[in-house]
Amino acid sequence: MENEDDLRFPQPIQITILFDEELTRITKEKESSMILSEGSTFVYLLHNIFMTYPEIEEKYPPGKLGFEINNVSPQINSPLFDGDVVSFSV
Repeated sequence: MENEDDLRFPQPIQITILFDEELTRITKEKESSMILSEGSTFVYLLHNIFMTYPEIEEKYPPGKLGFEINNVSPQINSPLFDGDVVSFSV
């Protein structure tokens, strides 16, 4: 028989996303919130941002964007946690 912990669904986490002035021209918003599942990683968030705003990926090739999670540069598989603030800049 499975125990309750094995059946636990991932909990939602809320991430705040900040865009610099240049990216705000594309997103039309300086700040946004996104609900993800616990266990989500930075690369998953980045993929979602590029799906929502394909112009960002088209206009800025790899190496042109800067990223921080809570004022720290992330690794591609950095985990995200409830309340994290992720900043995107050119």
